[in-house]
Amino acid sequence: MLPDFQLVHAMQSGCTADFNEAMRRGATMRARDLNGRCLLEVALRQGRPDLARRLLSLGADPNEAIGKKGDHLIHLAARTGDIGFLAVLLEAEVSPDCRGNLRRTALHHVTKGKFEFMVNMLLENGANPDAVDARGDTPLHLAAEVNSLSIIKLLLRYNADASITNNQLYTPVHNAAAAGNTEVARLLLEHEQAIRPQHESAELARRVLRVAELHGQDKTRLALTERLAGPALELH
Repeated sequence: MLPDFQLVHAMQSGCTADFNEAMRRGATMRARDLNGRCLLEVALRQGRPDLARRLLSLGADPNEAIGKKGDHLIHLAARTGDIGFLAVLLEAEVSPDCRGNLRRTALHHVTKGKFEFMVNMLLENGANPDAVDARGDTPLHLAAEVNSLSIIKLLLRYNADASITNNQLYTPVHNAAAAGNTEVARLLLEHEQAIRPQHESAELARRVLRVAELHGQDKTRLALTERLAGPALELH
């Protein structure tokens, strides 16, 4: 058996003895499996961060691109919720703001997947909470869309900007209202109103209620009107 193939087989089986034997026989970090995946991607898909650390110590590239859409290993770890592998990549100094498919960062993916501990890990490692993807969405937009109140609070704690508009000209609070995520919409609306002049707050509230109405989210519109009742929130 060729050393590179033996190494891939050892990665897939998790056999440390075969791994060591393949390296002794001259296996290289250029080895690929039958699907063209690099060794680190094989380790990730096998759930073996321990072997990933060994590969990195032997010269494997932690910034390896995967697939054909522009993603990297860190994006795959984020999409699959693999916090152990994400930790390995961050230890290897992979940038948390590396861009992948749709110009999304790992923070976009863990937010969409509602992997709160991974969101916290990325933010602690300097991830930009205001990174904008190809659709104009920040992680805060995605958190509002998937109705994750805890991640919203975490992002705001790291000073995420809730006023950024996406390609639809929606801020995160509009995303929440459009999706019928009432409590998230309330939190974001109150957050924005607290830092805006009164006339801007009133206009924002009217627009949010209008978005909820346009998307058929009558329960959200009524709940927001009741919670934030007053002349500023009346639809005209």
